Amino acid sequence: MRFFKTILIVLACCGLTAAPASAGDVLTGWTRLGSVYQRTSLTDGNQAMCAALCDEDARCRSWVWTPPGLEDVDGSCARLAATPAPRRSPQRVTGLTSDIAAQIEAASERPPSAREIAALRATRPGPH
Repeated sequence: MRFFKTILIVLACCGLTAAPASAGDVLTGWTRLGSVYQRTSLTDGNQAMCAALCDEDARCRSWVWTPPGLEDVDGSCARLAATPAPRRSPQRVTGLTSDIAAQIEAASERPPSAREIAALRATRPGPH
C-alpha cells in the first residue's frame, strides 16, 4: 500500500493528477488550453456532439465544449491535437477521445514496470 501512495505522490508532483476525475470522465467546469486546431460552431449542439466530433477525427485527442452565450452566440466545440492538463473554467466541459481514455485506463490497471519501480525507488530517501 505504501508503494502505491508513493506512486500517487510522484504523479501529483509531475502534475499528472490535475483534475479530480478518472481518465474517461467528462469534466464539467474545466477547460484545456492550447493545441486547438479547429473550432466548430454548433447552433443546437451540446457536449455529447462535441465528444462525437472528436472521436470521429483521427487528429483529435481532446475537446472543449463552450455552451451558447458564454463567448459566442452559438455553442462551440474546440478540437485539440493534444491532451493538455485541464484547468478550472466555469460552464465549460472537456473530455478525452475514447481511445485516449481507454489507453489511460489500461495503463492504470497494469503493474508498474521494472523501470518505473526503479525510478520510484530512486525518489525515496534512505537505503532501498
